[in-house]
This record gives sequence, C-alpha cells and structure tokens, in this order.
Amino acid sequence: MTNSILSKIINLIQFIKESLLFVPELALAWWDLTKRIFLSLYRYWMGKLFFDKIFFIFLFSQLIFSVLPWFSYEIRFFENTESISLGPKLNSVFILLALLNFFFLGFWKSSWTRVWFFTCQIGSIVFVIWGYLDPKRYFYDFVKPEEVGLGLPFYLFLGSVIGAFLFGYLTFKKEDEDLSRT
Repeated sequence: MTNSILSKIINLIQFIKESLLFVPELALAWWDLTKRIFLSLYRYWMGKLFFDKIFFIFLFSQLIFSVLPWFSYEIRFFENTESISLGPKLNSVFILLALLNFFFLGFWKSSWTRVWFFTCQIGSIVFVIWGYLDPKRYFYDFVKPEEVGLGLPFYLFLGSVIGAFLFGYLTFKKEDEDLSRT
C-alpha cells in the first residue's frame, strides 16, 4: 500500500517536472501564433483602400458604441444620489446588426453584403431617430423621459452609423470605379 502511494507521488513529481519543461515551448508556440495573426491583420490592413480603412474604423466604432450604455438617470435614496446607466431596449438588435456589419463588410464583401449593409444602416438610423423622438417605446419604459440624460455613446453611435453609411457608399463607389476600369 505504501509502495503504491509512493509511486503515485513519484509519478506526480515527474508529471509536474515534465509539464514545467513544456511551458517555454508552449509560450513560444503561442507567441509565434499571435505574431502571425497580427502580421496577417497588418498586411490585410495595409492592402485596404483609404476609404475602406475609414469605413472599417467606423464599423468597429459602431460595434463598440452599440455595447456601451446610452442613457443615464439619477435615483435618490434619502440623501444619497446614485447615477444609473442603461442601454436601449433594442440594444441586442443594435449590437447584432453592428457585429454582423463589422464582420461581413470588414472582412468579406460581395454584392449581397452591400444590400445587407445599407438596409441595416438605414434601419439603425430610423430606429435611433425614432427612439429619440419616442424614447418610452423604443429605448426605456420605466423612467420618465425628462429624468433621463443622453450620454455621449448615443451620439457617437449615431455618428458612427452615419459615418459608416457615408464611407461605405464611398468605398463601394471606388470599388465599382476600379472594377469598371479593368
């Protein structure tokens, strides 16, 4: 019995020793993989047109600002005031559209992605403006609209949607011009 416990301890020590010897090789492999991914993304980025780079930045910022809370309001508990930030009720829709636009148009373009992109952008603009005009229906329904303040991410999201729409149009126009020349 003591022999089996002793052999298990020896096996455990041997396993730990071999595992620790493997860590530097594993770290080098991860370093090499990470370097290859970033170099590949860098080459991809450098191969893009100027308008396409700006378009990519707007798509990424649209994704970031769709996740952040757009509104804030204050709650008063006796003498303590607490500020609460919240996103719109349709937040998951905005996030999903921004995520799909970022991946479809940032890394893969075809004729149907253009239709998808412009439909999503126009829909996002309409819902954001409509929600601005009628916030109790589309953004929040449990607080009074006069108590809620619009945060900077709301305006940045709207700006990134409009900027992505504009630079998407310019990118597609430039791509079509380049294709018609060849």
